[in-house]
Amino acid sequence: MLPSKFFSNVIDNAISEIRKASIPVFTFALYHDHESGAVSVCADTEDNSNQVVQSINRYNMKYFMSAIQTGDLKAASLWQANIGRSLSLGDFSLVNVARSPLGTMEVNDCFYVEMVQSLIAKQHEIAKLTPAPERLVLACSGANDEVAYVWSLLPVQ
Repeated sequence: MLPSKFFSNVIDNAISEIRKASIPVFTFALYHDHESGAVSVCADTEDNSNQVVQSINRYNMKYFMSAIQTGDLKAASLWQANIGRSLSLGDFSLVNVARSPLGTMEVNDCFYVEMVQSLIAKQHEIAKLTPAPERLVLACSGANDEVAYVWSLLPVQ
């Protein structure tokens, strides 16, 4: 199967599952699990993202303040607050939706380009899963990161 068709199927299956679950999508990520050779979707709600961000910020604050008290600005810069949303896929409301093994598919730069292009091609369908399309963020894995590419909904042309 061509990578673009493979990714499209994963996304379509995930959209169907998310619709069934009636999850109001805030962040939608196409995820390449490097370790197990699979692709899936992770989707998060705004409420869950906010809870994760607050938890991270509470945790980071003690280390940030400790570094500031000792005058260690380099350490303090490592413990800054998250001012946006959670991109920690494992903490999303839905993890590994429509998971599909890659089989013998070659993973290279073209693989990741096709992942992103496939997600862009489906973005307006994904936007129907959210009550606030203007706040929707889409994300995709890259060669070295589970979240390497992040963008907001592109306008209809």
